[in-house]
Amino acid sequence: MDEHKLDLAQLRAEIPLAGFLEKLGHVPIRRSGGELFYLSMLRDNDTAPSFCVNEKMDLWYDHGLAKGGSIIDLALLLWPELGFRQSMERILEVSGNPVLETKSAGGRQTEMSLKFPSYQILEDRPIGTNHSISAYLRSRGILSQADPFIRELYYSVKTATGEQRKMFAAGWQNEAGGWEVRNEHFKGCLGKKSMSAIPGSPDQLTVFEGMMDFLSWRLEHPGNESSILILNSVAFLAPAIQRAARYRSVSVFFDHDPSGRKATAAFLAQVSYANDRSGIYEGHNDYNEKIQHQLGDARQQRSSDAPCEKIKKR
Repeated sequence: MDEHKLDLAQLRAEIPLAGFLEKLGHVPIRRSGGELFYLSMLRDNDTAPSFCVNEKMDLWYDHGLAKGGSIIDLALLLWPELGFRQSMERILEVSGNPVLETKSAGGRQTEMSLKFPSYQILEDRPIGTNHSISAYLRSRGILSQADPFIRELYYSVKTATGEQRKMFAAGWQNEAGGWEVRNEHFKGCLGKKSMSAIPGSPDQLTVFEGMMDFLSWRLEHPGNESSILILNSVAFLAPAIQRAARYRSVSVFFDHDPSGRKATAAFLAQVSYANDRSGIYEGHNDYNEKIQHQLGDARQQRSSDAPCEKIKKR
């Protein structure tokens, strides 16, 4: 590295995530399709490997937290008590690299700069031009509801080797201008993570954890004109509760997993007139799981109703 500054892009390129986690004592439970799965080191209640590292892109994603990113993002979550500069220095210490520094009149100074973003948005298009994206949304049962809420997003990601890998996914923008991206193999966020809002009635608010759940609800409630708030992560529960106070009627559709139930309880405790509507998908983890289950049942029924060919006797 340059002796005068610590370049964040270079830090990412020189310290692979898997090796960094190994030095911290975390080993993958299983490997699948170029991805490593760990018990989450960011949560105490993880009993199944839900923390994923994509070795080619050198990116991580924690399915329980609905958060992901680079080694830099991980360090900030691993050591929240440290500042940004100290967290980056801790990465170097763990990896066996010395902390680079320069001297100035004021004493020790470490400059950190990210010269190039780790991703670049190339284009976004309306749904319908990319077969793979449409097939993914169809498999989730919400293709008919995707437009105009979801776009086809084409982007490139800088890998650990410095290569710009071109990718595409279903995506939607959040309030901070970041893109939430989903495809069959990846779930994450490009840019700053935040909530997504869809304006509607000034008196009614309907709150979801994710976009797929909102589109599943819209499939069954096409005429509802409620304002919509999509958390994109339960980490935004507090600001969602603050926003809900502006409305007279609030409906909540959170997951049936431990984090979703905890979020529902907190929401109802602070917004006394809010209603938990998750009973609609009782027996399923979330609204979209219910829709996918119904889709599977419909396919099975069509298959069983198909005429059978007559067997010719010899």
